[in-house]
Amino acid sequence: KFTSSMPHAPGVYLMRDSSSRIIYVGKPKDLFKRVSTYFSGPADEPKTAALVSNIRVVDYIITGSEEAALLLENRLIKKFKPKYNIIWRDDKSYPMIRVTREEEFPRICVSRQAQKKIRGSHYFGPYDNTGDIRSLLKFLRFSFNIRPCDYELSRKNSKYAGCIYCQLKKCPAPCIGKISAGEYLKNVENAEMFLSGRYMELLESLENQMKEASRKLEYEKAAKCRNNISYIRGLFDRIRFRELKESDIETNIGISRALSSLKDHLGMKTVPLTIEAMDISNIHGENPVGSLVRFNKGLPDKKNYRKYKIKTVSGIDDYSMMREIVSRRFSRLVREGKELPNLLLIDGGKGHLEAARQALEKLELKELDNLPLASISKENEDIFTEGRQGPLHLKKDDPALLLLQHLRDEAHRFAVTFHKKRRKLAFLPEK
Repeated sequence: KFTSSMPHAPGVYLMRDSSSRIIYVGKPKDLFKRVSTYFSGPADEPKTAALVSNIRVVDYIITGSEEAALLLENRLIKKFKPKYNIIWRDDKSYPMIRVTREEEFPRICVSRQAQKKIRGSHYFGPYDNTGDIRSLLKFLRFSFNIRPCDYELSRKNSKYAGCIYCQLKKCPAPCIGKISAGEYLKNVENAEMFLSGRYMELLESLENQMKEASRKLEYEKAAKCRNNISYIRGLFDRIRFRELKESDIETNIGISRALSSLKDHLGMKTVPLTIEAMDISNIHGENPVGSLVRFNKGLPDKKNYRKYKIKTVSGIDDYSMMREIVSRRFSRLVREGKELPNLLLIDGGKGHLEAARQALEKLELKELDNLPLASISKENEDIFTEGRQGPLHLKKDDPALLLLQHLRDEAHRFAVTFHKKRRKLAFLPEK
């Protein structure tokens, strides 16, 4: 059902992650059949599951022949260097996940391809990031009830008496006999099905285990199975399929590069897919207004633009006006339970940035550490961020700077247009 819109034709497919970056490019004779294999059954190889777990969008380009698809695939891989194409060609330097099946109570740990493989162990991957692997290991251990310790449990050993993981219910505690070897291996098999991409088989297994646990009144175990089922189904609910022309790729890649560059320059934790920019417009304090524009994935989202009449400030005080509109905007988002943007951009200098920070601090939003702030001035294109003493200067052709300029200019245009309208209305004679 996930790929029903795709044609039975030769072409190229491009898989993207949550930041819209291309992570894999492939070339099948039949787009529908090939792409379907990623989602409808066991993965061709265990490492394919690592790719599938990161897919959020699948773009595809129909070509007139297999030869044309081959040429296009080669061109796209050379140009964009998708990380999984690179990893799979030279995977010896990348980490893998090892399941120590030679042990009575297997562990899940990180292993390097260059290391000698241990007989009996099962290996999955490779993966491109050790940090991502460690997060995955935490998920697998907790979700599938796998022990996190490195103790040797293949023989009876009376010196172990349980640990903090056991007390926190984050380990089944085979060291003190709280779980049998047979039941523990079922947990390991579930984790391996997940790592192998055998999602349909795993869902069936989890549903059976959930029913059995409920029948035995083991409600905590049933709840964990239910949560895993919801998570696995959610992997596919988030994936979209789109047909593109080759010319469309440049636009999408340009936006992706701008967002990734912005994340790196500002030291953000995630790519800012939603950005809001704010500006003030007035002449000598008369008819003051504020504007807000919102960009989603690098493009204007005009239905979420907002205009503000300044209500609490009189005279020339741009900083107080900025505090007012920031406070009004974000107090409403919080009150209505709506999602905050990934980045707030202010048109102005360091003083304007500080005014916005004060407004957010008063709302206690900065304590959540989930709303990065930046400002950009018109005079020298100075970029100010929190925690940085001086301004940040980017090259004129840096995609991040071009995106910030677009946001700033759009907020300014929107504010000036509204201000002119208010001034015009102010001069109209009363009826």
